[in-house]
Amino acid sequence: MLQRTSIPGLFVLLLIHGALAVLVLLVWLIPEIPAIPGGQGRQDFVPASPRRLISLAPSITEILYFLEAGDRLVGVTSFCNFPPEVKNKPRVGTYWEFNLEAILALKPDLVLAMAHQGEGPGSLQVLEHWKIPYYLGRADTLPGLFRLIEDLARLTGQEEVARRKLPPLKARVRQVQQRVQSLPRPRVLLEIDQEPLITVGRSSIQGDLIQRAGGANIAGKVDQRYPVFNLEEVLKSQPEVILFTGMADATSLPRRMNFWRQWTMLPAVKAGRLHWVEPDLVDRPGPRLVDGLEMLANYFHPQ
Repeated sequence: MLQRTSIPGLFVLLLIHGALAVLVLLVWLIPEIPAIPGGQGRQDFVPASPRRLISLAPSITEILYFLEAGDRLVGVTSFCNFPPEVKNKPRVGTYWEFNLEAILALKPDLVLAMAHQGEGPGSLQVLEHWKIPYYLGRADTLPGLFRLIEDLARLTGQEEVARRKLPPLKARVRQVQQRVQSLPRPRVLLEIDQEPLITVGRSSIQGDLIQRAGGANIAGKVDQRYPVFNLEEVLKSQPEVILFTGMADATSLPRRMNFWRQWTMLPAVKAGRLHWVEPDLVDRPGPRLVDGLEMLANYFHPQ
């Protein structure tokens, strides 16, 4: 036997239907907001095609200019030095420490940083208090770099630029890998610093470049990104190529090279294969990493 619907029940039912109708209307009216790609640090409610950007990493600054979005940058770090046009942008701190007051004064739509810089995501959480969306990128390999560029292109509405400019970069990487794939791999030490002796491990972007350029990283089995090696480990590994890079500039090169030249039993020293590498081309995950890859391949396989 059917029972009549009670008046309170009917009222609740009407309220539910009304709420659903309003929700559908709101979804239809609200413009689409691009999602920050999964696997990256994220902050919700990023405005569509944000116009006022702050970059807290030189690599991201280079990528934004590569994507032809440099005109939207309203603030960068003191380490952002490429391309030359960036020199006139306001500075909001260093790679490790940003100036919150300077960021707030610039009223950004979006702040962009790299996952490994400073104190990591925790150092940026203060931006949440001020309702400033931020993005944390990550690139520990060349494919990771290309994904990062694609992510930033989506966030900034520059997908067409990425579709035009990424294929030539990827083609250059394939050409290098095809050229070196059947060649013997020289053992490589990449020295980031000498006191202590810091090199690059398997999970570093430099380690990925060495492998793709046809070299064998002597610290390639170490999980750390930047492990400390002792002299005995290097002598035992017998590197055939020694590369120098890092935060110190090239003026420190003679001292660093002279240290290794005393170890004449090393194949790299015997053959004179000690090379300075421009840090921005191997340490900075931006488009110029492909230049760095080609340079390393020429060092490893000059023939």
